[in-house]
Amino acid sequence: MHHITQKDIADKLGVTRITISKALSDSSDISIEMRQNVKRIAQEMGYIPDYTARNLHRNRTNTIGVVVPDVSNSFFSFAIDGIMDAAAKHGYHVMLTVSRESADIEKENIITLLAHRVDGLLIAVSQDTTDVTIYEKVKTRNVPLVFFDRAIKGMGFSSVGIDDKSAAFKLVAYAVRCGYKNIAHLAGSLSTDIGRERHAGYLEALKKHKIPIVEDWIVCGGFDKISGYLGCQKLLRRDRLPDVIFASNDRIAQGAYGAIKEAGLKIPDDIGVIALGHREFAELLSPTLTIIDSSPEFLGQRAMENLVDEMTSSIPQMERQIIIETVLRENHSLLPKR
Repeated sequence: MHHITQKDIADKLGVTRITISKALSDSSDISIEMRQNVKRIAQEMGYIPDYTARNLHRNRTNTIGVVVPDVSNSFFSFAIDGIMDAAAKHGYHVMLTVSRESADIEKENIITLLAHRVDGLLIAVSQDTTDVTIYEKVKTRNVPLVFFDRAIKGMGFSSVGIDDKSAAFKLVAYAVRCGYKNIAHLAGSLSTDIGRERHAGYLEALKKHKIPIVEDWIVCGGFDKISGYLGCQKLLRRDRLPDVIFASNDRIAQGAYGAIKEAGLKIPDDIGVIALGHREFAELLSPTLTIIDSSPEFLGQRAMENLVDEMTSSIPQMERQIIIETVLRENHSLLPKR
């Protein structure tokens, strides 16, 4: 199949290829009437511009590379929407890759994105990521990178997310104010900063209110639904059941819902559930989930805006943390004790 080129358009109009190139680029050297005529003919002929060649000549691709752990997690779906909206506003395309919570796939994704010469990277690290070698390579190549939601500290890259420790503390303290003391934790992965910070917030809230920490009520795993389901099953087999389960995210909470209902228990009558998450997903669960809402779409927008700042700044990239405000949403998975 023949691909229409600028020379084909030039031959049809009887002008030079340089004239066509300038007209398609809206050069003021070409009259408005000629520009409009060239664009009309180009569209009729099915011409598709080669932006890659043009942008590489300018040493940029107008493309942002994004790595997320899991697109089935609606948090990241909403974050991607925010990224894409902000990217379009600034004239950037988005190349999306998914690590499936695998450090190896994450590394492969980053190598692929670098090979495509993306102008910058937005990354939420996988729960398996411990080796930072690939990020050192990004740094040596001077490719701007901003972490969002899940970050690696000490690499010199900025991050956008919530204050995980403070958010977890606030949510557990809310359960205490509702009259509960027997609070378990489905902690997700403690190999990640986000997992460790949320667990630290849980522990600090218990200590602050002089509530004993029960090791049997702390279950680690992943950040997905099946981890929540299996972790909750472990809790339900303990000699003493907790009154409330604090899940590190709403996907873990969703899995816990399944295990609780399967055991013939009711939420919140027999056991309450609380989590960090976002409003749209929390309202899909029955009963609606009490959460600290981290507004993923806004988080994605802020991450993209921050990356644009990094890419256009003449100042070398420095590590800084941008904190997104959170909101406590009191729904129906936890009710005040009577």
